[in-house]
Amino acid sequence: MEIEVLTRSKQKGISELLGNSAAFFAKKLNVEKCNYKVYICTKRNLKREGHMGLCAKTGEREITIAVDSNLPLPNILYTLAHEMVHAKQYCRGQYRSELAKNGRFRRYWLGKQVKAKYEDRPWELEAFKREGILVSQLLDHVAQTKKKNKKRSWQ
Repeated sequence: MEIEVLTRSKQKGISELLGNSAAFFAKKLNVEKCNYKVYICTKRNLKREGHMGLCAKTGEREITIAVDSNLPLPNILYTLAHEMVHAKQYCRGQYRSELAKNGRFRRYWLGKQVKAKYEDRPWELEAFKREGILVSQLLDHVAQTKKKNKKRSWQ
């Protein structure tokens, strides 16, 4: 999985944070070798439009993730983790959506069309279940890395 961060955010280090976190999540989701390019962008005030983040398949082997840049840092990480689960679902062919002639989306999970409320959709259930686990794993990894680096500086 190739990850590219596209942001104009003035938050210092946000591009590096998003890229490194997405790569970590991809590894934990076992999709780092998936033959997709993932674009991650930030968009101010996405939450006003009813979303903290979005994930869409935007090409044959291309996925775009948007995260609201006005969110507090912890929420940015949870949102990115959530959207990376959706990226995994696209990569593995678990989830797909298509635009019907009537202008509405048809959504499919494991090949079967699903018509359910947002909170009952199987792809959302998985994303909500895994986002917290992924963020905890990331924070543990960062803490362990800091601890190792601190020990090295004393030697």
